[in-house]
Amino acid sequence: MITKTTINNTRIIAACIILFTGCIFLFNTGKRDLWAPDEPRYAQVSKEMRDGGNFIVPHLNSEPYPDKPPLLFWLINLFSIPFGKITALSSRLPSAFAGIGCCLAIFYLGKSLYHNTRIALLAALFLATSSKFLWMAHRVAFDVPLTFFVTMAILCFYKGYAARHNHSPITPPIAPPLQGKDEGEAKKQERRYYTLFYIFMALGVLTKGPVGFIIPFCIVLTYLILKKDIRVLKETRPWIGGVIFAFIVFTWVYLASIYGGKEYAYQILFKQNVGRFASSFAHKRPFYYYFINFPVNFIPWSIFIPSIAIYLFSKEGRAKIQHISLPVVWFVVVFIFFSIVSGKRDIYVIPLYPAAALITAWFLNEFVEKFREKHFKKIGYYPCYILCGITLALSILLPIAVYKLFPQYTSSTIPFVAILLIGGLMMSRFARHGRIIPFLFTIIFVIFFAFNIGTLKAIPILNQYKSAKEICDKANSVMKPGEKLAMYDFFRDPYLFYTKRNHIEVIRGLNDLKQFLSSTERVFLFIQEKDFKGVSQLLEVPIFVLEKDSVGHRDILFVSNKDM
Repeated sequence: MITKTTINNTRIIAACIILFTGCIFLFNTGKRDLWAPDEPRYAQVSKEMRDGGNFIVPHLNSEPYPDKPPLLFWLINLFSIPFGKITALSSRLPSAFAGIGCCLAIFYLGKSLYHNTRIALLAALFLATSSKFLWMAHRVAFDVPLTFFVTMAILCFYKGYAARHNHSPITPPIAPPLQGKDEGEAKKQERRYYTLFYIFMALGVLTKGPVGFIIPFCIVLTYLILKKDIRVLKETRPWIGGVIFAFIVFTWVYLASIYGGKEYAYQILFKQNVGRFASSFAHKRPFYYYFINFPVNFIPWSIFIPSIAIYLFSKEGRAKIQHISLPVVWFVVVFIFFSIVSGKRDIYVIPLYPAAALITAWFLNEFVEKFREKHFKKIGYYPCYILCGITLALSILLPIAVYKLFPQYTSSTIPFVAILLIGGLMMSRFARHGRIIPFLFTIIFVIFFAFNIGTLKAIPILNQYKSAKEICDKANSVMKPGEKLAMYDFFRDPYLFYTKRNHIEVIRGLNDLKQFLSSTERVFLFIQEKDFKGVSQLLEVPIFVLEKDSVGHRDILFVSNKDM
């Protein structure tokens, strides 16, 4: 029986998760500029959507942008209302709030699965502090919002699944059927959750295309097949859920095909989805890409992956595999799906991070409860000592590396050294005395403080090299309204966004460049320095370099055909 005290405790813990994740996902998130390649592109699409008043067909550089559905752009515009314009902060808020929502959802899913607050809380905190998820929650991207909708869809399915039948892998089953009013109330609750299951899948599709449906549906289907409970699909009322799903998704698809035309509809429905799956035109990687990439991006918790695998293949672990059947299915389905897809990027598998956090939290809870057993003395303690060693080593190597490479920034490493050194010593002490929970929370707070200090100390330094805003601001101060601006042989969205334009001409050939610069009017051009050195010798028109800046790995010149 669920008591009022239990409910209150759950709400307090949920509030603490919101506070913690809010502090780590929202702190200083708007201070740095939008970094290429993706951030300024999505901000610019949102800006053009706002400026043009066309919220059906996204545009980039005044042309239809069929790469992604519109939900992220809608959210960016929604969060931009208080600012009166699209800003770096308003563009990142959808990812930040989706990250908070993911951690909260995984907490409630952990509670529903295990009736264990410790596992649920650890899963939420592990997700929040896994390196890639933490970084992506600070970026303008589709992947954390998509992960939120996938996680919510799975949570709602499981809540509906367990509404009339207790399917917890840990507690004994409740004898069905429920009687009288209780059964009717459980049915209503079940239907409500299943309806939300379809709604969240539809929102996932509007975020990043069919993958928003394919991932959660395949996870649920595989899980039910393994449970030999496939009949439950009928209980989800797919005829009703399907209508709701179709109404949400195809209302936009229909309007987009009207306003964007058949070519736009073909691009968004087939080339950008089926094309990427079957034969990707970008980001081609070998099938084993995620075997290497995921452990790196799930640091520090990926240190426990070998121990989890050893434990699950042991006799005791095999007997408990059903305890984590849902997160294991979730992880495996997403991992295999994106390994089959020819186009691969590390951000594509963000939707499996909640499952990885749940599995890791379950294993470490087992370790906490059985840390004195001989079996755990190797698979449990060795990763802990490795993490202690890495933390202490970083406290020594970080300032040395910075001094060797960037001596002017050596003093900036002092806060990081203090955090890593104190944290590493505390972790060593806790591990040595078998105090695993304090050990884990020390890691979490080391990441919390190191990352937040990094946004104050390291990010502004990186921003000088990653941002195109400085050279664009100088260009804006020189150009008058209506004067022509072009780019030669490359198109980078930061220059479009930070020059506050909705269109920049992209010149590809030498003859077109000569014609553009031969204009009797004053015209301006962004050109890479390596290209400038080649074409300046061939052109018979004067070119005047007005500004120069390094943006990422590119040296960019801002030039004109008239001397200023």
